[in-house]
Amino acid sequence: MTEGSYLIILAAIVVILFVALIILIYRVFNLQKKITDGNQTIIREQTGVQTKNDVLTKNDVLTKNDVLTKNDVVIEQTKKQSIPTSETDIIHEINLTKGISDINESMNRYARKYHLDSATLASMDGFSIASSHPDSELEAANLTARYRVNAITEIGDTYIIPLEYKGDEILILSKTMHKIPEERVERMRTDVRSILSYWL
Repeated sequence: MTEGSYLIILAAIVVILFVALIILIYRVFNLQKKITDGNQTIIREQTGVQTKNDVLTKNDVLTKNDVLTKNDVVIEQTKKQSIPTSETDIIHEINLTKGISDINESMNRYARKYHLDSATLASMDGFSIASSHPDSELEAANLTARYRVNAITEIGDTYIIPLEYKGDEILILSKTMHKIPEERVERMRTDVRSILSYWL
């Protein structure tokens, strides 16, 4: 093969590489353009959302924290409205001890009587005495410990009602999405005393 043939082959390879380089640059440029356009679309969408939020905030003359507070108030009002508020809402005909085999069934009836999701009696050392649900040990240990630290009576959707019985302090852990009216608390204590005196 002559030297001229080598040069032609070399020139062809250089041309092919050059064309491949141009195609590669073109594709990279296109990809960058797509990414840039996509980012601008996302930024426009985010800006649009922020603008809508800002308009709502300005119309309400509230800060973002106030908006959250306002929502909390609405939730709290709904919570208070959805709860039984008069004594007639308690299911008085439920007998808490008659015809049942153990204290846990009494707590089941107690929960139904007062429209509770669950009800647990806990000793101050964190043990479950009785409960309307089977997994009460962890709940009793957890909430009793928190109550002992700062005597808080409402943790999430659980109301903690302290009660003295035969010289011992017992906690009624009442889980409910509804607010328990103050006038109902003493009636709930009375019923728990009846349950304890019957079974213990």
